[in-house]
Amino acid sequence: MNAHFRGFARGLRFIAATIVVVCFAYMTIAVLAQVFGRYLFNYSISWTEETARFAQIWVVFLGAGIAMRRGWHVAVDALPSMLPLGPARAVSVLLAVGCIGFLGIVVFGSLPLIELGWMFERSPVLQVPMWTIYLCIPLGAFYFAFEIVLSVVDRWNRPYGSPASAERPEPEPEPEEERA
Repeated sequence: MNAHFRGFARGLRFIAATIVVVCFAYMTIAVLAQVFGRYLFNYSISWTEETARFAQIWVVFLGAGIAMRRGWHVAVDALPSMLPLGPARAVSVLLAVGCIGFLGIVVFGSLPLIELGWMFERSPVLQVPMWTIYLCIPLGAFYFAFEIVLSVVDRWNRPYGSPASAERPEPEPEPEEERA
């Protein structure tokens, strides 16, 4: 990858991580304010629940891309890890194309929801236009797809760890027991 693209990727990752951290911190503070308000002062702060829920939605959709970058998603790769490099690359690309296709369906399905939120819907308490909340769906899907592509590129020479054709290290001999 060239330097400009790496800078773009680094910047995009920084923006996504910043949004997730800010939303998670806000969500924590809002929930604590709701708990303290309700149980210490016998007063419910109505907007904290709504805004915490919206922050959580943004955390989930952008956090999925961050989890992809760090390899935290569940993967069943027992069979592909035994493949030689060529077929392992093909499986990796095929899985990435399938995932990106699914994310494309998610984006396409979110467009009517965003349009509905643009034209009619507002949040119940704060009257925030709902398109601002629904926008996390396509943005999160695009970011997730971006991280999938980068994952395939970064792991091109080792799609599933060490391929079966690579030399495997010899197991270490078991230590001999000392005899008295």
